[in-house]
Amino acid sequence: MVTETLKTYITVSYTHLTGEAISLSHRFRKDEALNKYKLALEKLDNLKKLIEKYPELLYGEIATAFQEVAEATIVISIYFNQNLLIATDLGIPDAFYILGIADAIGELRRKTLEHLRKKELEEAEKTYQMMEELYELLWELEYPKALVPNLRQKIDAMRRVLEETHHDIFLAYLR
Repeated sequence: MVTETLKTYITVSYTHLTGEAISLSHRFRKDEALNKYKLALEKLDNLKKLIEKYPELLYGEIATAFQEVAEATIVISIYFNQNLLIATDLGIPDAFYILGIADAIGELRRKTLEHLRKKELEEAEKTYQMMEELYELLWELEYPKALVPNLRQKIDAMRRVLEETHHDIFLAYLR
C-alpha cells in the first residue's frame, strides 16, 4: 500500500511543477515553462501507473494533481499558442479535466489584469472573452451535477471572477 507520506510527496512535487509552468507562463518565459510542463507530463505517466496499481488513490491528492495538469495545459495553450490537449490526450478522467478548466479562469484573470496594467485594453478584452467562453462551456456541463462533483461551487466562483474582471475592464476604459 502507498503511504500517506509517499502520496503527499508525489502530489506536492507534481503540483509544484505545474505551478511553476503556470507562473513562468505569466512571465512569458516560454522555454522554461514548456520544460516544466513537459516534466509534469512525464510525472503524469507515473501517477497513472500508481492509479492502475492502487485505484483507491484516484480521489485523494492525486485527483488534485490531475486538475493541476489540466489547468497548466490550458494556460500553456493560451499563452504560447500550443495545441490544446484534452482529457483523453492526457489520459486523465474527464471530471478532473473539467475542474482544471474552472481553475484556469483565475489564471486568465491574472493575464487580463496584466494587459490592463500595460494599458492593452484590446488584449484584455480578448482574454476576458476566453474566460466567458470557458464559463459558458462549463455552465452547460453543470447539470447533471453528479457527473462532476464540486463543479457548481467552481462555476459560482468563476462567475464572481468574471464579474470582477469585467468591472476592472470597465474602470480601465474610464481612465
